[in-house]
Amino acid sequence: MVTRRDFLMNAGAGAAALAAPVRWTDVALAQEMLPTRPIPGTADELPIIGLGNSQAFRDSDMVASMNLVRLFHERGGRYVDCAGVSRFVVAEVVKALDGGDSLFLGTYFMDEDESVMRENVQRLLEITGKDQLDLVHAYPEFAVPNWDMLRRWKDEGLTKYIGVSRHNQRYYDDMMGLMETGTVDFLQVNYSPLEREAEERILPMAMDLGVAVNINRPFINGDYFKLVSGHELPAWAAEFNAVSWAQFALKFILSHPAVNCVLTETANPDHAIDNIGAGFGRMPDEETRERIFAHLKSLQ
Repeated sequence: MVTRRDFLMNAGAGAAALAAPVRWTDVALAQEMLPTRPIPGTADELPIIGLGNSQAFRDSDMVASMNLVRLFHERGGRYVDCAGVSRFVVAEVVKALDGGDSLFLGTYFMDEDESVMRENVQRLLEITGKDQLDLVHAYPEFAVPNWDMLRRWKDEGLTKYIGVSRHNQRYYDDMMGLMETGTVDFLQVNYSPLEREAEERILPMAMDLGVAVNINRPFINGDYFKLVSGHELPAWAAEFNAVSWAQFALKFILSHPAVNCVLTETANPDHAIDNIGAGFGRMPDEETRERIFAHLKSLQ
């Protein structure tokens, strides 16, 4: 059985790993940078794995936050998503690493006054040294009544891209209404082998309209790992180069043609390495995707 723990132990075992079997993903991480996918309608590209858990970044442990982003960045990661006070921790990390030049910084707002939001944006720009934010997105309950404001921010150059984000299908209609305006650059929604509602309408719509798609909740806030705990990874996972349960799910998500990037949720550097590994090698075809779904349903 190849478990998440097995992979992580081998990835960080140092000299002792020389005597261990070398797996395909270990070689890929050592030799390559994360693959990228284009942002529709632009010349820009984003690596297909991002960091999306703002709880990973805490004022009380700046060194740990720095190490996490550095590890991610060294392996080709660029997109870091954050909100609330954690955005300023991330900004300090971005500045310390590269002055903000190569990392793609996304942040979202929920219900703040515009003047407060502008102050926060300016503070982020001052800390990172960026000329503009890369992405500002908002929950639909805020974005719908304030979309003209976000468009104005883009026109003013405060942010390069704007988008809408949520992790619950009951907001899909509002999000799709915004997408119909033709002014949404990024959509962020929940999607995983066991949360497939986005496949029905919103992901096809994003593809049709040329909206970039980032995925949140790939592990359903940890419920996925509770489900697979104690079960062996099926041998046929090797057919698409998955060596852990995390990669089993992430490769399913990445194989959907609408998806640009999966925002993984971890504060653990070893888990981050494992997640990055999902970006390499073969991806499941449609038949294998349904096999993944059926296998996970059988564990419920």
